Amino acid sequence: MTKETKRKKPSLTAFFKNLGIKEFKSEHGFWKHVTEIDPVLAKELEPLISRERKGNLYDVKNDTLLFSLAVESWTFSFHKAFLKWVNNQKQLRPQRILEIGCDNGLLSCWYATLFPEAEIIGIDQGRTVIQRAKELSNQLNLHNVTFYQMDFKEITGHFSENDFDLIISVRCFHEIMGPLPIPQYWSLPVYLEKYPIFGDSSYVKPLHTLLTEDGTYLSCERLENPADVGKWANVLKEANLHVQWEESNVITYHELGSHKRSPAILTTKRDLGMTTWEGMELLYTKGNPITLEVGTSYSGAQAEFAYQRLGKKSFHSGIHLKMEDHWYVFRFEIWETEELLLVYSYGNMGHRHLNILAAGTYKDAELLREEALGQFSHLGSVTPYDSLEERPV
Repeated sequence: MTKETKRKKPSLTAFFKNLGIKEFKSEHGFWKHVTEIDPVLAKELEPLISRERKGNLYDVKNDTLLFSLAVESWTFSFHKAFLKWVNNQKQLRPQRILEIGCDNGLLSCWYATLFPEAEIIGIDQGRTVIQRAKELSNQLNLHNVTFYQMDFKEITGHFSENDFDLIISVRCFHEIMGPLPIPQYWSLPVYLEKYPIFGDSSYVKPLHTLLTEDGTYLSCERLENPADVGKWANVLKEANLHVQWEESNVITYHELGSHKRSPAILTTKRDLGMTTWEGMELLYTKGNPITLEVGTSYSGAQAEFAYQRLGKKSFHSGIHLKMEDHWYVFRFEIWETEELLLVYSYGNMGHRHLNILAAGTYKDAELLREEALGQFSHLGSVTPYDSLEERPV
């Protein structure tokens, strides 16, 4: 009997283990590890990471392949979470993959392992990182991945139109387009209406040129805030690339024990007609749809989407907290609809929490507000107000 056997799916855990990349949940463990690998480079790297000294972090990190892989322990959890998300995109059958900002080639080498029939090209502007990437692919005996030293601005001069059916970027566009300004806002929809994009969409238009008509662009950029996600989606839309919100997700991981969340965004040339706001709500409420019922509560982006969905409200009272020697400000407010009482705690740097109570339960609302305020009251002075006109700016 001749039955074609399925190719065994490569193990992500084995891939990292084979390269000696370990997981650490503390800075102490990480620095002990990299110091054991190369004490001289570790001593040179530490002030660069802490920003106590200026210099080329990537050249130091990638001075040798062994040290470069040891430093990968810092982002082990992040890379593993992102690559698991990529692995779960079962619809992908790429023939040509481009990774932008490939650094030491770690992710490109995984794509070459995961998609052995595909041709993978990794680009980066750093000479040292490309040397390490080539060394890594040779060590892994991979013959379907190639690396080029290249400035992203020159990319369309090196590749043809519709040349790739999968393009991937991870934490690199902030270096191409410039750092993101820290968003300060009270209302996400108002902020995005005023500041719909960041940077210049001409930076991402080459992606549309290089991508096949049915191709996919995967990105996991440094979008720390829902406002940044909205701006990124709008920048992509200006380049005629459209976020497929159903396939996108928010991945969770840790960096040396500090818990993090990052949006993993899947984009194509197909416009499904969904607005950025609708898509963001789908992204941030995935697996936990909003129900506007008495007794429910929401935190983070979900709180803002629930609050905005409640529509017209009447203001009842509020407490303003200004952090000392900082621009961070909090509001702890009670609002009313015809049927509900809302305790909405929010800050100008993204903090959000919403409690939904039955109409008229003012004592319960005030207790919840005091509880929310208690988490931050030691940080600065508070000012109560009974009308929006009295609310401190």
